[in-house]
Parts: sequence; structure tokens; C-alpha cells
Amino acid sequence: MSDKSQLQTSALFDYLSWRGDLSFEAVPLCEVDSLILSILAYIDFTNFVREEPATEKKPPVLLTVTKDFLRAQNGAIPNMGLIIPKETVTLLARAAKTPRFGLTRPFCYVNKICDEEQKQFSAISFSLGDKDTFIAFRGTDDTLVGWKENFNMSFMHPVPAQREAVEYLESIAARTEGKIYLGGHSKGGNLAVYAATKASESTRERIVAVYNNDGPGFDAEFIHGEDYKTIKDRIYTLVPQSSVVGMLLEHEESYTVVKSRLSGLLQHNGFSWEVMGGSFIRLDSISEESKLIDGSLHEWLEQMSVEEREAVVDSLYEALSAQGAKTLSDLGADKKKIVKAWSAMDNEARNQVRKCVNIIFGKKKQPKEIKDLKE
Repeated sequence: MSDKSQLQTSALFDYLSWRGDLSFEAVPLCEVDSLILSILAYIDFTNFVREEPATEKKPPVLLTVTKDFLRAQNGAIPNMGLIIPKETVTLLARAAKTPRFGLTRPFCYVNKICDEEQKQFSAISFSLGDKDTFIAFRGTDDTLVGWKENFNMSFMHPVPAQREAVEYLESIAARTEGKIYLGGHSKGGNLAVYAATKASESTRERIVAVYNNDGPGFDAEFIHGEDYKTIKDRIYTLVPQSSVVGMLLEHEESYTVVKSRLSGLLQHNGFSWEVMGGSFIRLDSISEESKLIDGSLHEWLEQMSVEEREAVVDSLYEALSAQGAKTLSDLGADKKKIVKAWSAMDNEARNQVRKCVNIIFGKKKQPKEIKDLKE
């Protein structure tokens, strides 16, 4: 989802050069820091950050972890799938070189993928100083089951990753003191909001801010609940001007529109967001295109019952997974699998998927693979 020609000089890298020499104790965490840490949650820290850190000593700093991680890659860029920007590893390397991020201590990395439960959950915590902690929840990765869980949000509440997020937050709260910040990009932002909302009262009292970086919302019942009201004023939702993902489902909290240097769905890529100082560049509102897509998607969902939504999602997932694919990369490597999956779906499910694709892409902007399937 990245455009290399435009994102090699991402504003996030400029921010690291400008603010990187100041610790979080000197200058508290801001929204740009939140996005950087949320993006770093996409890194596979298996074997580099322990799930259960040793209690007798502090975890190693991010600089040490990053050196070990890069050394293990033998100069190669790890394959993070089709949708995770390659700049993510570069961001890790550059952030680790700064005192601001390099001296943080990542700990309690978890990554749980379960086909049976239809669960994709990953999170990592960063000690920002002696006491304060930032918890970063990973967004949707390359796995098909992760995308299935995303779609499940349209008819299921809660999904397994949301329950995991609450348990993870409580476990971090139990082992730390001080202030707690939460954040995530895409589905990770949704998980951050859900965890903060459903946390115990003692944990909620320690939460300073929850950063939802272009993550989907919730159903109406959730956002009108009493738990949500207790945390709403500490939720900071940021969406690019042509947001699609971040406008899905319902948002009660106000959201900030940020300027992106890309267009359409590509704006979901946080590396494209423009920065000035310690803040993102604001715009007055989302684009007319985003409003139109948002309204059309809401109308499309409202026309289907919960059972119909579930049937469509299940049909799509079963058709894709029946081809032996586990990830989007698997499908991308063999286009015949996509064709076979499309043919295996029942007519009603195919029609609903067509409607969704037409809403998001429009008939003229659809990827060639999608046009080919519909001909």
C-alpha cells in the first residue's frame, strides 16, 4: 500500500530528525509518536521481545532489540506481506537510532493466530521512562483469518481479538505503574478503544489517551454504552481525508482529519500522513468522495440482516481458504486461486461482494483482477 517514490521522505522520518533527541520524560508522547509506535507493532518481534520478560532485570532497550532484529535478517528486508509498507522496517531502524525511541524498552510481545477461533491478535508494550507505558495493538496483517475477523466485526460483538485486547491491557496494568497510553493503526486502533472501554475501573483511571489511527468504529449499542462514555473524552481518532476503513461502523467521539499525500484507499498508509511539529496537518473535513463511500457502505450494510452479513463473510472466507491459501500473499502469488474462489461462491454472496467493491472502488477505478473476475 505504499508508493515508494512519494514515501521515501515520509514526514514520520522528518519528525524523527526533529524530535528524536528528546526523551518522553522531557516531552510527553504526542499523536505522531502514537502512530510511529503503532506502526512498529506490525514488526514480527518473535525471538527478539519476550512475551513474559524476566522479572529480575529490565528488558533491553529498543536500540538493542533492533540491532538483533536487523542482524538476523542478514541484510534482507523481511517479507511482511502485501499490505504492510516496506518502510516499516526502515522506520524501526531510524527510530531506534534516536534517544526518544531507542531508549524505550519494548516488552510483552504477543502474536496469536488461530484459524479455529478466527482470531488474529498481536500487541507489544513500550516503557516510555521509569513508569509510563504505551501499548500498541497491531492492525490487520497478511493473514486471511485476520481479514475474516475484520469482516466479522460487521455482525459479531465482541470478536476474539477484542477480548484478547482487554486481557492484554489488564496484564500490562498489573505489571506496571504510572500512566498508560494505548494506540493502534487500522484494526489496532479499534482494539485500543475496545480494551480501554472494557477495562476495569482501576485500569481505566490510569489511561491518559487512546489513539485510534484510521481504525473502524463499533455498533451503535457499544458506543451508547456507559463504559464507552467513561473513556470517550480520552479517545483520539485520526483519519485521512479520503478515509474508508476509519469511517466504517459507528463513531460517537469526534475525529480529526489529517492530510495525506496519497489518494483514495492508499491514504490508509500512515507513512503518507503529513506532519508539522508534533502534530499532523489538519483539514476541515473528510473529502466528498469519502462521505459518499461512507454513506453508501452504511446503506449497503443496513440492507442486510446480521445473518445475511455473516453468510456473505463466511462464504467468501470459505471459498478463499479452500484454495489452500493462508495469506493474501498466497493469493497474490497465484491468481488462479482467486478465480477458483470466486467461482466457488454462491450467487448471492458474489452479488454482495460486487456491490461492496463497486462502492469502494467505483466501476472505473477497480483493480484489474477484480474487473477480470466480473467479466
